[in-house]
Amino acid sequence: MELITVALRREPNHAFRDDPRLSDVKNLLLHGDVYAALKKVPSESVRLAVTSPPYWKQRDYGFDGQIGQERTPEDYIGRLVAIFDLLREKLTPDGVFFLNVGDKYLPKYGKSHLLQIPYRLAGEMVRRGWHLQDIIIWYKINHMPSPARDRFTNTYEPVLVLTKSENSAYRGGSSVIKVRLEQTPWKHTAVFPGGLVRELVRRVRLREGDVVLDPFAGTGTVAAVLEGMGVEAKWIMIERGEEFVEIIRHRVKDFEEVRVGEESYRWKPAGNVGLPAVDPVVLRSDPRGEIHVASNSFDFASVLRGMTTEEFLSSHREDALFLLGVKKWELGDLCLPSAMLKYGYVLRNMVVISQGEKWFPIFVMARDTKRVSYRFNLDALRAPPKTKESYRADPVGMEVRDSMSKVRRRGTVAKVLSRYEEGFVREVEVEWSDGSLTKEFVLHPRSETKVELRCPACGAPLEFDPLNGRCPSCGSQLWISADTLPELEVEMTHPTSSVRLVRGANGSANSKFSGLERINWGASPGARKLIIGDYFVRGRLFKIDQPLAALYLNVLRRERGLRVRDVVDAFPPSYRHTVGHWFRRDFGGSLPLMEDLEVLERLLGPHEIFDVLRRTCLRYSTVRPHPKGRNPGDYLEMSEREAVEYLRRLFRFR
Repeated sequence: MELITVALRREPNHAFRDDPRLSDVKNLLLHGDVYAALKKVPSESVRLAVTSPPYWKQRDYGFDGQIGQERTPEDYIGRLVAIFDLLREKLTPDGVFFLNVGDKYLPKYGKSHLLQIPYRLAGEMVRRGWHLQDIIIWYKINHMPSPARDRFTNTYEPVLVLTKSENSAYRGGSSVIKVRLEQTPWKHTAVFPGGLVRELVRRVRLREGDVVLDPFAGTGTVAAVLEGMGVEAKWIMIERGEEFVEIIRHRVKDFEEVRVGEESYRWKPAGNVGLPAVDPVVLRSDPRGEIHVASNSFDFASVLRGMTTEEFLSSHREDALFLLGVKKWELGDLCLPSAMLKYGYVLRNMVVISQGEKWFPIFVMARDTKRVSYRFNLDALRAPPKTKESYRADPVGMEVRDSMSKVRRRGTVAKVLSRYEEGFVREVEVEWSDGSLTKEFVLHPRSETKVELRCPACGAPLEFDPLNGRCPSCGSQLWISADTLPELEVEMTHPTSSVRLVRGANGSANSKFSGLERINWGASPGARKLIIGDYFVRGRLFKIDQPLAALYLNVLRRERGLRVRDVVDAFPPSYRHTVGHWFRRDFGGSLPLMEDLEVLERLLGPHEIFDVLRRTCLRYSTVRPHPKGRNPGDYLEMSEREAVEYLRRLFRFR
């Protein structure tokens, strides 16, 4: 006898009664709104629910009212909680719910803040009666790379193990799962990998006739996995998107499809997390940052509370980096760092330290300031690249984008004038859209350029420190007058290894991603490379930090007795909101472009800073490995002591 039939007999007034076909169906696809569809599922009929809902602000699925496009993360969490409240009614008393939800950064001016959405969602669900049995870390063996230079690459996602009661069908297992991302022929890039679903399904004692539910079915991976595993369970898939329903129709067989309408439901935004009222513990071992692993939740909360005190703030630099962990953690500990935004901190990563079948977190935090960047020596942790860069052997016809002109002109490579020894282009002639021709220097993809400072008094090398205006060697005051401006030295290192040259173009618009809006590309390097292709960008040869350039410009301006307003008046009216940004020493600043440098030099007088800023080159732009190696990920397999020593390398450049 089928379980759904039994459920119908127990609850004869349920909505399933209105559609007698549903009582005789083995597998069921409910095509429509998730809440309305869940209302049709009999109470206490589902033994296992497995899903990965749309992540907040991650994809646009093309219909009104979609989940994931809420105004705030609190709205998103509140809406999911309302849906999952209804889902809990549908679980059997021993039912299990595997919930995979990815995190998201809150865009901010200068530094973005990791929101801890999965853990805050778990906290809200526990407060509503769910039992949290475990948080499984799904490590993506072939995770997507990231070009970010001020945080670790995200390499994992959590899977929340939630049950209706303490006595559940969950068998348990390791709290760490290593599963590869899987390629698919579909444009739907947020695919729940079948390998992960298989591992989760094996952790539940399923009997013949049990019902498995996925309320956000997507391309139907859960149904396809169940069929492939030969599990004798029934399944119910809920999906609203017509494109995904069409994929399910082709991907699985032997099911009934029923259209479901809309149903309104009430939900309210989730509350914000606050710090507990505990006595503060103030860490102050190093003004440039702290690394500390608390032994338990109380100690961890005490350290966070200590970070809010004036004693802690006055003991650390504004650009300090803080790595704080907790060995014996509880769910609340994973939510607390999100509360630190209120106290002037941003959370940049939650690094998972894996120790066999268990794990603990170390949170990477910095001050929420626009004035300075926090110090994060990512290069000290890079791993050697696995692949060799490849570039076009013949770049004639390649697009060139000019980022150094107010009018962002474009052109194409008309002729190759010279090459490096291994064949990569060194100089080219560019024909611009206005018909002009220019000769451009091409930076070798393995070359590096840098700008170094020296004390004008003693000649000692200086590290640019926006918070300290003295030479650490001789104590001379800097940045007061033209005579106290540090001397600039520029350097370009040449490559010591060759690159791989290939024939033909590296980019092509003929891919499954063609026609997708950028929000739906995902992090796939393949998607970005196929859509964007490769091209040259005309930019600065010597990369210089904007706050450093602003220091020079401000000193030169004061030497001439000029106000910022006087400089603004020397430019056209359209520059009214632009010029001031050149003199700002925070994240709101910008660098002058080529035509601007000529006017500035006439106003402020000649100086080597203008020579550095006006030197240009073409850089090859494509999706490729970082020449210094792969960015380190936020999942580490090591002991606590090894993790602390490894992460301490972030401070070594000081």
